[in-house]
Order: sequence, then structure tokens, then C-alpha cells
Amino acid sequence: MDGMSMGSAAAFMIIGPATKITNLGAVKIVLGAKRFAMYWVFAIAFALLTGWIVDFAI
Repeated sequence: MDGMSMGSAAAFMIIGPATKITNLGAVKIVLGAKRFAMYWVFAIAFALLTGWIVDFAI
């Protein structure tokens, strides 16, 4: 198994679309600065948690 672990791939696939610059601009306009920061925190936390779960489950 060369390359990226399954958990890393899962986290990357989750966080990739959530951090596109066009999506981030739209989310910030719609949600405002405080909720935008919460969006960032929850997106990163969810991606990390999912990656760890996938790594430990396999």
C-alpha cells in the first residue's frame, strides 16, 4: 500500500470542496464572519474525525 492512507483520502475528499475559494466567498457573504469561522472549525474537525475513524476501522 504505497501512497496515501484511506483515512487521509477520505479527509481530503471532504475538506477539498469545503475549502474552494469560490465556495468560501459565498459562504462568508451568506453566513457572516462569526458563522463563517464556525463553518471552518466544523469542516476541519469533521474531516479530521472522519479520517481517523476510517484509518482505525480498516
